[in-house]
Amino acid sequence: MVFKFNPDVNWKKYTINWLLDVIAIVIIGIITFYNMFEFYSIQLIVAILLQVLLVVFGITRVMYYFSLPNKVYLKLEEDYISMYRPNLVSKNRIEHTHIKRVVEMNDIILLVMENGKEEQIRKEWLTEEDTMVLKNELKTTFGEKVIFT
Repeated sequence: MVFKFNPDVNWKKYTINWLLDVIAIVIIGIITFYNMFEFYSIQLIVAILLQVLLVVFGITRVMYYFSLPNKVYLKLEEDYISMYRPNLVSKNRIEHTHIKRVVEMNDIILLVMENGKEEQIRKEWLTEEDTMVLKNELKTTFGEKVIFT
């Protein structure tokens, strides 16, 4: 079963926020380089590298939020759950056998693993219908391990 990101969430707002952050970083970088340009030193090189890394990171976040509505957030398979992640490893695969408990808390569904780690499913990133279907599927799959309010 496949659950896509909620198209009703204003993903453009997140995109614009990150774009404004990138613009601010570029402006601050230009001012910094202008003030440090007289000094050719390792500090200038480090400052340039850090500014470039920040801009690249910001641009990747802009592209990430811009493309989110088209991506699959959660996929329930027979023996595992696959979740989309915003980092370099774009999907997180969780085997059903590794899940100790499933708990609903306010706006998240928490998957507690046998090793003590936790994974969050954000309910606001799903439509209300998808959230209800997901909860029913999790109850069916995990039975007594599920604690929903």
